[in-house]
Amino acid sequence: MKQSEKIISGLQQDIVLPDIVLQKADDAFSRILAENEKGKQPAASQGRGKNSRHKKRKRFPVWARGLTAAAAVLIAAFGICAANPVMAAKIPIIGHLFSLLQDKISFSGDYTGYAEPLDGNVQTDPETGGDSSVTGNRGTSSYSQTVNGVTVTLSEVYCNQEALNISLIIEGNEDFQDKIMTNQFGKQSLFLDMDTDFSFRDTPVMAGSGNIEGSFLDARTYAGVWRLDLKDVLFDVSEIDRMTSEAEAKGEEFVVNQEVLDKYGKMLTLPDEFTLNIDLKRIEGMLANPPEIDWGMSKEELEALSDEEFQALHDRIFEKYGLNKHPNAMQHYWFEGPWTFTLPIKVNTANNRTISVNDVNEAGIGLESVTVTPFEIHINEVYLNHDKADYFPVVLDAQGKYIDSAGSDAAFLPVADHDISRITVYLCDYLEYMDELKGLKYEDNFRELLEERAVYKKEVVLE
Repeated sequence: MKQSEKIISGLQQDIVLPDIVLQKADDAFSRILAENEKGKQPAASQGRGKNSRHKKRKRFPVWARGLTAAAAVLIAAFGICAANPVMAAKIPIIGHLFSLLQDKISFSGDYTGYAEPLDGNVQTDPETGGDSSVTGNRGTSSYSQTVNGVTVTLSEVYCNQEALNISLIIEGNEDFQDKIMTNQFGKQSLFLDMDTDFSFRDTPVMAGSGNIEGSFLDARTYAGVWRLDLKDVLFDVSEIDRMTSEAEAKGEEFVVNQEVLDKYGKMLTLPDEFTLNIDLKRIEGMLANPPEIDWGMSKEELEALSDEEFQALHDRIFEKYGLNKHPNAMQHYWFEGPWTFTLPIKVNTANNRTISVNDVNEAGIGLESVTVTPFEIHINEVYLNHDKADYFPVVLDAQGKYIDSAGSDAAFLPVADHDISRITVYLCDYLEYMDELKGLKYEDNFRELLEERAVYKKEVVLE
């Protein structure tokens, strides 16, 4: 598949581009990608995703990233097929969203006894004293705000030592269910463009994707759960940022690599209680029926353009339609905020445990520990003299069943529907896994392939 086709296919129902435009763009993509692969790793801000598997991903030019950024975070979206306004009328929604959504989210399970309502009580309508309906008045609450006719209500919080989960409802100022793209799995999702500030950090942190898993309860009401892996929050790169700023002031380049991250980055301790400030600037979704672009030329005329002429046309088209901006009316539907919230968070360590392994093979590759919560497993790998991004963790449960990662990091795995009394952890060469093994993960002989190909294997008893 050509580079341009890979990018456009990720958009699915997004902007329709003529074949000749893809052909013209493909050469440009290939050249830029080749140049980027030869370049140095960008500085400081790249260090925030220390544990992610995205370092091997190719970096696209600015205008291409504008097309793909929102699509990338929407692919894991899901839906509740049975959800409807009748359901909304019968269930006291606020304070009970996890009960409604817990079987549908990626890290599924019974959140009863774990998720805590933010107000401590089901909200009441100030006029009637009764339970507020989904589409009705939210009552008085510091966790519900209406901006530009759009109401955002934060419902419950569950935070363990690995992840923070917040349930919320978004009530639009118009029907917008039919405006949001349904992905290839028949599901819809929204994206929260927000800044987060944790009280135990000296500086704000850009952590997580902002993607929320959820479903429309009616044409203008969306309920969902935002989940944040805490690894990025707890990894402090403030010293690296300071060094980068100093280098830039001197006109020098400061390259952040794994050695710099290991030396100057530091892990923070998660306190038992902390405060989270959220500045929700915008709520976005991909358009279900984006308008087509008028290139102003026939296919034959486009084919006749030189590379320079095509690039000039491309730049004019993208500026004309605002495709060099995010969000833009050609691709996105969004609500402008801001909605601001301050949340008290208490860490719930019930049924959390960490099993120390501290095992490394002769190559310096191994496993430090495995952390288990009621909803996830976190694999903590060890790479001495190796780049973590060069390897990919694969985990099988006690029955030999493949456990598919559900979050943005392959080291975080859901436990639902798996026998995790013991697990087997395999560490594989990243490229070999992606190119050869990944497509075979549900085959009967997958375990045998892992036994042959993995650079490291360890069985860990969890119960």
